[in-house]
Amino acid sequence: MAITSSSCCYAWAPSSKLSSSRRTNSNANIRASQLYQTSATNNNNNNSRGDYNVVFRTSDQSTSFDSLKLGTPRVHRYSDPNSPGLDDTEYIMWYHGRDPTLNDGGENNDGKKYNLPPLSTGRIGRATSRNGLIWERDEVGSVDADKVGVSLGLNTESWWGFDTAHVGLGQVLLPMTGPAIRSEGGVYIMYYMGGSYEETQIGMYLDEEKRSLVSEDAMIQGMKLKIGAAISQDGVTWGRVEGDDPSGACVVPYDSSDVNVANIRMKSGIPEELYCGWPEVVVNPVSETEEKAASNNKERNNFFMYYSTMLKDSKEKAIGYATSENGFAWTKQG
Repeated sequence: MAITSSSCCYAWAPSSKLSSSRRTNSNANIRASQLYQTSATNNNNNNSRGDYNVVFRTSDQSTSFDSLKLGTPRVHRYSDPNSPGLDDTEYIMWYHGRDPTLNDGGENNDGKKYNLPPLSTGRIGRATSRNGLIWERDEVGSVDADKVGVSLGLNTESWWGFDTAHVGLGQVLLPMTGPAIRSEGGVYIMYYMGGSYEETQIGMYLDEEKRSLVSEDAMIQGMKLKIGAAISQDGVTWGRVEGDDPSGACVVPYDSSDVNVANIRMKSGIPEELYCGWPEVVVNPVSETEEKAASNNKERNNFFMYYSTMLKDSKEKAIGYATSENGFAWTKQG
């Protein structure tokens, strides 16, 4: 799935039952044009761009949380055994989006000026589809989100939280059930990144050559990203899980000068980091033969997380990884 700053696209392999390439192309074009007519926003430039493979665009409502940018779509396909219809398939997409107020130096509800990095992060939303191509936004969202249509919004309850200025989606898991069967009692886990209004020097994220071009007084907010977790029983309303860090995060960048460095679980020798973001989490499955032994083994790594970071000394972008027994308390491994 390809991502642009304002749309989500799809790609597919046509069925092998279609014998001729002409028939395949025609079939694909018909479906794409139908989809385009159904899901495209009222943008006069749509026809000239020829992007008929776009299945999800930024909202055409200027006040919507996702009216400027979209990013990191996570799509799950479920077969609901309790569905009354003949076709019990449903696709669910979670994604993050940004509106112009987070990008143009506007103010939030507390009168604070936004000076965030130009990313697509902002708030996290949800959409559904029957075929994976024609999508319908969740216009209601979570009842406790800070904006309509948002599944996980800004943290407005804890001013000290790591996710008060912007959040971005990492991964959504439903680890307690089968990979394609949604059952009652299953719990979704969302891993996301967030930034606060804490200011850091822009020069901290630049190499020596570029740093000389920027004033030492140039500051940016929300760049010291941290990773958090949230849980949900329906995939719509989410509750944050408090991590070991005082900010509420479960994975934070290692900084030896941080007063809370003692809260970080990690192997020795890990280099200092400037941020932790874009988490990818996978479950380490337990086979039937080792199920009993695994349940009694508190040191077994049941979850693996891979995340993006920047090394403090070299300014090198790198991939870090961490492990967890329960999916919430993480140990940095390298």
